Amino acid sequence: MRYVRQVVLSLLVLTVAASVASAQRPAQRRPQPSQGSLWELGSDAGLNFGLDNPSVTTLNVLSQSFRAGYYFTPEWSLEPFFGLNYIKVEGVDGVTLYNFGAGALYHFQQNRAARQFYLRPFLTVVGASGPGNDNSDVGIGLGGGVKWPRLGGRLALRGEAYFSTVNTSTLSDNTSIGALFGLSIYTR
Repeated sequence: MRYVRQVVLSLLVLTVAASVASAQRPAQRRPQPSQGSLWELGSDAGLNFGLDNPSVTTLNVLSQSFRAGYYFTPEWSLEPFFGLNYIKVEGVDGVTLYNFGAGALYHFQQNRAARQFYLRPFLTVVGASGPGNDNSDVGIGLGGGVKWPRLGGRLALRGEAYFSTVNTSTLSDNTSIGALFGLSIYTR
């Protein structure tokens, strides 16, 4: 539980520092939110390293999760995400693994046509459903990454490193670090 408090405190400090840094930048011409809604749709591949004993490493090549981010200011977007996997071994009933949650991205650069660094605090729910075993757990994390624009800001490649901890029902935390690499498409 101490890790959870440290991560939450770190998220708050980083968010306040990012907001203060943004307020001190010289005024730039900003797109107004009233110009219509902007969505960032995307999918990520992922590599995750467990830090607990026993540690578990996972690699999701094509898609770890799907995401849909909504920009409510030029700097901030809210990004729900969802992932679903089904595992079936011959002779054994299948297990469904799922994760969903939401992140709040703070973009240090407002121009989508330029490289954008960002921070992403997030909440997640992870779970498994299978024969006689259904459970879900809540976690928090912090990611940081960069978006590389393509096609004048209509597409972006995205890379991120993250840290997360999930409070499992076995009274121990499941802590991991990982990396995501994905593709984003903007609606305008």
